Amino acid sequence: EKPEMFDFGVEFLAKEVKRAAAFHSKVLVLHPGSSLSAGVEASVEQIAKGLNLVLDADDSEVNIALETMAGKGSEVGGRFEQLRAIIDRVQLQEHVGVCLDTCHVWDAGYDIAGDLDGVLAEFDRVIGLERLHAVHLNNSLNPCGSHKDRHAKLRDGCIPPEALVRVTQHPALAGLPFILETPNDDAGYAQEIAWLRAAQK
Repeated sequence: EKPEMFDFGVEFLAKEVKRAAAFHSKVLVLHPGSSLSAGVEASVEQIAKGLNLVLDADDSEVNIALETMAGKGSEVGGRFEQLRAIIDRVQLQEHVGVCLDTCHVWDAGYDIAGDLDGVLAEFDRVIGLERLHAVHLNNSLNPCGSHKDRHAKLRDGCIPPEALVRVTQHPALAGLPFILETPNDDAGYAQEIAWLRAAQK
């Protein structure tokens, strides 16, 4: 809705891509954005326009991964179809993929605890598993479909911890980087990684 914010966003993302390339990173995860009162359809067009401007001017090997969102408020990306619509409008589609956030998809209404196979099959049908670049592994403070986006530690949320272990073990996700975003401190991360490793046995 605000041209100056769009211009700022494009300029900022272009700089972030250059930073990622300087670190020899291959993937940059991006929240798609919010539609405010413009509506999802107009926002999908605008997001794709911004991505095209950034990617057309970039000659690095950095790929942009659009993050699955919880669908809070006017967020874009709470449904797989919205992410697919953005990708379809990007010219250099080989440089655009998706990052699946377990908290976000749960809050968006995708039951990864009761039907992980079904959720991944739907992702594959709508977007394609070959476009999945990374997984943000988080629990959620809210029940499935709440559209809240409140992360929790792996064993402290509404997603059964054993369901998150199954996510890490699913063959469709083998070889992908799994990234912890909660609890935000080294000691906490060490505990969660140790628990995950023990749970794999």
